[in-house]
Amino acid sequence: MPDELPDAVHAKIEALSERGNIAHDAGRIDDAIAAWEQALALVPQPQAIWDAALWLHASIADALRAKGDVTAALQRFEVAGRCADGATNPFVLLGLGACRLDLGHADEAVDPLLRAYMLEGEDIFADEDPKYLELLRQHRLVD
Repeated sequence: MPDELPDAVHAKIEALSERGNIAHDAGRIDDAIAAWEQALALVPQPQAIWDAALWLHASIADALRAKGDVTAALQRFEVAGRCADGATNPFVLLGLGACRLDLGHADEAVDPLLRAYMLEGEDIFADEDPKYLELLRQHRLVD
């Protein structure tokens, strides 16, 4: 893992991220995505080694999913999954599994959904459609 981002860069990324969070909370999804994309552009290359890239890609993916652009959301969750600690991030795993199920790829959804469950338990599914947890139950992987 690299050293921390320079303070000035980190501050700009944080400010843009917060702008994105505020826009997202206000239902302005496109504005949120734009702010997070601006923040992501400030992350040095290779981006995948920085924590900021993980949460920015995951935030963009979640917003795309909320807009109904599941294919683009899956692509972003896949990028987030390749970032530092992304393969073990329960939010990313949940997003990967949910998008895959929503796209009709139930068999490909089971593994990431199960890994999210193993890391966070049933609570990670609390704000999600019950179908994601039900998939694990159908496979007799959880009670």
